[in-house]
Amino acid sequence: MGDYNWTLGLGSQPLDVERHKFVSWVNQVLRSLQCHSLEGLMICFDVASNGDIHNWINFAVEKKVQKLDLDFSRVQDFSWPVAEYTFSPHLDSYSSFSSLTALSLNTVAVTGEALEHLLSCCHFLEVLTVIHSPCLTSLKVSGPSLRLKYLKLHLVLLQYVEIDAPNIISFEYSGSGIVFFRDVPNLTEVSFDGFVCTYIMHKLRQLSTILLQLHTLKLNLAFVPEAVPYDLPELCNLKHLEMEINLFDDDRLLPCAAFLRACPSLYKFTLKLFRVHPSSGTARTVKDHPYLSVCELSVRVVELVGFEGQRAETEFVMYLIEKAKLLEKIIIDPCIPKYLGTPKELLYRDSEEYHSARKHAIELGARFPLWDFVIP
Repeated sequence: MGDYNWTLGLGSQPLDVERHKFVSWVNQVLRSLQCHSLEGLMICFDVASNGDIHNWINFAVEKKVQKLDLDFSRVQDFSWPVAEYTFSPHLDSYSSFSSLTALSLNTVAVTGEALEHLLSCCHFLEVLTVIHSPCLTSLKVSGPSLRLKYLKLHLVLLQYVEIDAPNIISFEYSGSGIVFFRDVPNLTEVSFDGFVCTYIMHKLRQLSTILLQLHTLKLNLAFVPEAVPYDLPELCNLKHLEMEINLFDDDRLLPCAAFLRACPSLYKFTLKLFRVHPSSGTARTVKDHPYLSVCELSVRVVELVGFEGQRAETEFVMYLIEKAKLLEKIIIDPCIPKYLGTPKELLYRDSEEYHSARKHAIELGARFPLWDFVIP
């Protein structure tokens, strides 16, 4: 028979009897399944029996699974999910995963040592994602034979991560540990979230070689905008810049202008705004800053998500219109960024708050009829 792609999962917290019935049904299906290979296996399960999960993973290994996704996060009610399942001790050999091309571990306990050994044995692994793993305190991704192209480490407690992977293209990191880049000639997409941004901002000069080769850069500066220097090194190849900012006061947008100034080839700029409380309106804006107000910008497309119509936002859009001579399109979406792509998005787009912000966006666009404003 042909390749198969299976998802094993449950919805919200089931009763023990329903869990037992589900496990029995899955085991019956797997015993009756006649296939030579398995393209993918996703397990989303309320962990109650590690033995059953072991058996399902072993089944996938026997069928030379290519994509394995273990997600035990959906039934967790904790602010920091508890990883009850430990990945790999039951396996006799990491070489069993020799056909693996993509691995995703969400709320799974896994150590750096285990991942490093797995990387050394899985010569076809191109995608690695680790989300919420309390055991992962350090990681070294290294080896000239590594095929790894996409690495995502999200909400992990790493002290440091070292990347020495010649084929890596994209790196996403959310945490507080230090990042060391070694041999990464093909790295063109980077995303930093959390307090690691403070470290990155302080090391910009040392990271200038890496920054020069990037095409896409995403930064969540929600709580550390003061760490951004205004005289940034030039990011001459950057085409897409995405930033997340908490708009406490008007001057929280100054780091955005600093980055825009440092990107002479920028095509698209995406700004996601989060708020803890309304802007005081007392701090200086971009137009008041002597260093940032005099430069011309290269950006052609601007996307502003989380727009409310406050003075700082309006003046920032006006600043972009004035300084970006090649500006073609301005996309203004009043939706709260964290709601995008979730069930809350449609509910929020029906709210009075959303329609009020959208009205402000339409009014702003009407003031500049020569520019293409797109307002969802």
